[in-house]
Amino acid sequence: MQHPRARSAFTKIERISAELRRGGLVMLRLADGEAALFRGAEFADADDVQGLARLARSGPVLVLTANRVKSLGRQLRAGWPVASIALGARQQTQIFDLAFGQAGLDADHDISLVAEKDGSLADHATRLLRHAKLLPAALLARLPFRDVAAQDRFATELNILSLDVRDLDSFQHSNGAVRVAARARVPLAVAEDAEVVMFRTDSGGEDHFAVLIGTSASDPAPLVRLHSQCITGDVLGSLKCDCGDQLQGAMRLMASAGGGILVYLAQEGRDIGLLNKMRAYALQDDGMDTVDANHALGFDTDERVFVPAARILAALGVSQVRLITNNPDKMTQLEQCGVTVTARVPLALASNPHNAAYLATKKTRTGHLFDEAVIATDKADTTADKSDG
Repeated sequence: MQHPRARSAFTKIERISAELRRGGLVMLRLADGEAALFRGAEFADADDVQGLARLARSGPVLVLTANRVKSLGRQLRAGWPVASIALGARQQTQIFDLAFGQAGLDADHDISLVAEKDGSLADHATRLLRHAKLLPAALLARLPFRDVAAQDRFATELNILSLDVRDLDSFQHSNGAVRVAARARVPLAVAEDAEVVMFRTDSGGEDHFAVLIGTSASDPAPLVRLHSQCITGDVLGSLKCDCGDQLQGAMRLMASAGGGILVYLAQEGRDIGLLNKMRAYALQDDGMDTVDANHALGFDTDERVFVPAARILAALGVSQVRLITNNPDKMTQLEQCGVTVTARVPLALASNPHNAAYLATKKTRTGHLFDEAVIATDKADTTADKSDG
């Protein structure tokens, strides 16, 4: 079971995530008493900058990730449009980041920029924004006093939610145990003998599920596919990615092999959320690849962790798998969580004019294990190359 503190921390973080998503202010506090007010920069305007300065009695800073800084430099050199936020008179040599062009600020406002440090207020602010599926860009102002009781009174009087960073740390480092919440037989077009098992975490996070196909329970190392949610590909049939093809191809392979387990994870857009994925798509329309688009928004190349998948497999009594994947990171993460990957079973995918560049980027920039036979425009179906296991 999850530690009570971690469960309480999750409740606080979910309330704060909702507040951030509506554009509200939040107070964040370190163990040494240093505290700050911040909100998502995508919600901020010029009045917010002035108001935050008056409220906190300190100059606001714009906080984002190092990826955004590097991306901004590339955009400037390439002549692409950049954020509408300009720097104020106190621009520092060590830039942390600029906000993603929705804040509408101008150069008359005195906004300094700071460099990110692990464990700093800036670092925790961007982590909270990520959790809320917002752009990891914060408008942040430090409070000039470290009296915890005074800070609590200040937050209460202004009706501002507050969070100690230890709560964020305890949530992120908790065991996050999963349990079966429901299960039912669901005949599928590719496999009539299928069952869907719904899982919940003790913390109350997003629901994931597994699809059990055929006789997977009796296999000491069943075929397993870890599949991250992709509404555009899985539901709408988007040609921009290969997710829908991978989903259907993996289930067909399991059905033809007599069984397997599909672990379906609520990790839309490599876990940046559907809205941010559409922002990344818009940047791709302007010429970026999928990696650069994520970096331009301030995210990592891939925000996903596969710990929930490992715990789902453990709950199903599975400790060894033959993993259907082209992504070596999935194998590495599962192994680190104690799941033995006895073989990798790659998926052979047909490309189309809309996703050929995307597949090429996966091969050259994210280390996906494609060979010449895997990406082929003349393949009618998504199949598996069984020669690899």
